[in-house]
Amino acid sequence: MRGDSMVDCQTTAKAGFLFQIARTAIVLVVLTLVFGLFSLSLAMDVENRRNAVEEEIWEMEEAYFTNLYRANYGRILTLVHPHFLGWPANLSKPIGREESAEFMKSLIPQPTPCTIRIERAGLQQSGDTALTQYVLYVDCPAASGIVRTQSSRITHTWIRQIGQWKLLGGMSVDIGKE
Repeated sequence: MRGDSMVDCQTTAKAGFLFQIARTAIVLVVLTLVFGLFSLSLAMDVENRRNAVEEEIWEMEEAYFTNLYRANYGRILTLVHPHFLGWPANLSKPIGREESAEFMKSLIPQPTPCTIRIERAGLQQSGDTALTQYVLYVDCPAASGIVRTQSSRITHTWIRQIGQWKLLGGMSVDIGKE
């Protein structure tokens, strides 16, 4: 009898030990799933925020040129940083914010029926700085009814200060007319 109770105790001890191992394994699996889902959720949140920032910057690029061809210089200047430095394709040297405002007024002295299209080539963000590169197509109808298209490669640098993106610098090169 005594031998049987010893075997029963050992069997019970083994069963208890196996039960603890199984319970620990289940807890580890559940924790892994929870932390995995949490990490995935964080990664998706970061990606969504990045995409939202990129779209915000592209919208400002469109607003910049749409307002330029509407001769709405005040709206453009709300996007431009006080320390702006840019180098338009047809100037011999870079210009600051105030010179840029005068340049825009001489380039587009009054609203035009021109429309713009932006072909996105790249956007790189690092903290509160973003760099955009794209081709700008400007379609302008002539009196003859023919639409003439001019295109330029543009690089803009945006900086975020106090929660707002401002255009800090830019450069362009004309690449063709149709």
